[in-house]
This record gives sequence, structure tokens and C-alpha cells, in this order.
Amino acid sequence: MRVGARLPGVLLLMAAACGDTGGDTAAPGDCDRDPPLSYDNFGQQFMDTHCAGCHSSLLPEPLRNGAPLGVDLDTYAGVVQWVDRIEARSVGDDADMPPGGGPSDEERARLAEWLRCAVRPDHDALQEPP
Repeated sequence: MRVGARLPGVLLLMAAACGDTGGDTAAPGDCDRDPPLSYDNFGQQFMDTHCAGCHSSLLPEPLRNGAPLGVDLDTYAGVVQWVDRIEARSVGDDADMPPGGGPSDEERARLAEWLRCAVRPDHDALQEPP
């Protein structure tokens, strides 16, 4: 199948991931992949491949290619902390990360799903008052 033939479906998934859900993390049936995407089966490899080359807590500032110190995506905790920024910069029509390109449309759609269905709920749970 040509990449262009899949593009409308991928863009629809990505658009859904970027839309305002009014505080809900996902629409019913939106996160029903079995098994669900997790840090272990998707996120860690994606982050290691496309993000941690610049956004790693192990990199000194001169080797970060302009990535701000403290914006580290080499752990799940870092991804949870920066989920808003990851969504804004890596998913959707205005995605500009990573700056050299890299992820396919399909990978970006899976990233959007993982952020929406797994990471966002963890982030939101941390934001709730005790």
C-alpha cells in the first residue's frame, strides 16, 4: 500500500489525538488496542529512537543540539512530565520534533495514541489534588 493511501486515516487519528476532549483522556472505544500501547511495548523504543538523542538526562548541554536542560525524555517519568509539550511538538500538522524528521506517519499516529491513552491519564492523575 502506498504511504499516501494511508495518510487520510493517519491524519484522522492524529487530529483526534490533538483535539480538546474537555478534560477526558479519550473517547469511549478510542483506547481499545489489545494489548494497549505501553512504555514497554512502544514508548521506550520510540523515545530512545527519536527523542533521547537530544533529550536525555545523561547528555551535557553542549551535546543536546539545543534541547533545553531538564526536558529529558529518557524515562517514563520524564515523558509524563512533558506530555503536553510532546503532544504539541510531535503530533499533528504542526509537528516540528524531531527537527530532522524521522518518525513515519504511522509511528506518529501510534505516538498520539500512546500519549492519549496511557501517558495522559498518568499525567492527569498526578495533577489531581490528594
